[in-house]
Amino acid sequence: MKIYIRDRILWGLQIGGEGARAYNLNKLWLWTPIKYSRKRYRGLMARIEREGLVQRVIIDGLVNYRLAQKGKQKINQSFPVLNNKNEAWDGFWRLVIFDVAEAERQKRDELRRELVKMGFGRLQNSIYISAFEFQPQLNTYLETQGLTSKAMLLEAKQKYLGDPVKLAAKVWQIEALSKGYQEIMKKLTTRFGIKESARREEWFKKIYEDYLKLAVTEPWLPKNLLPQDWPGEKAKNYILRSGVIRE
Repeated sequence: MKIYIRDRILWGLQIGGEGARAYNLNKLWLWTPIKYSRKRYRGLMARIEREGLVQRVIIDGLVNYRLAQKGKQKINQSFPVLNNKNEAWDGFWRLVIFDVAEAERQKRDELRRELVKMGFGRLQNSIYISAFEFQPQLNTYLETQGLTSKAMLLEAKQKYLGDPVKLAAKVWQIEALSKGYQEIMKKLTTRFGIKESARREEWFKKIYEDYLKLAVTEPWLPKNLLPQDWPGEKAKNYILRSGVIRE
């Protein structure tokens, strides 16, 4: 999934407690790609500040940023799965079943990508499943793409689809996500072994990049659908401690 550099910054701020934390300008730079220059980064920050996506905060004479309300709306619009965060599960699965002809393959592939952005997982090639209520964006998307007659939206009780934790693990590849988060935490515990500033900075950027790749594919499922030892929240806290400057 392609992530624009602006969205990397908004994700970084979103991860910090729904944007309530302020990130130091230099630490926030770690969310940009490895080859991205500081000059371009400062220009980007100035631009998204003018657009009202972030708020500048001066702490101890240093420039910090936090996510503005407009920025929260923007990142939730680009990645609607974030609207599901911290939602409790009501015991129902939501399914989208679609039948889009090969002649409209591009529309079909785009539909799959949009469903993943909304937190759906692939149960079968043309059946996607979610633990959350259908978002208004889904109906809007189907209407604008002319797919309303080619997709069915259904609800199913938990008991009809088997053990919910096992189903979630299969659909969203929870084990692979878990291993990814664990690897990030393992790497962060060795960060002090790199003494050279430039190398340490580059190393942090790679870690942030790896974390972001996991975070944007995570369905943000309710806790009762995840393994008891789910490391997602712990990995996020590791990232916060390595990048956030203060509340």
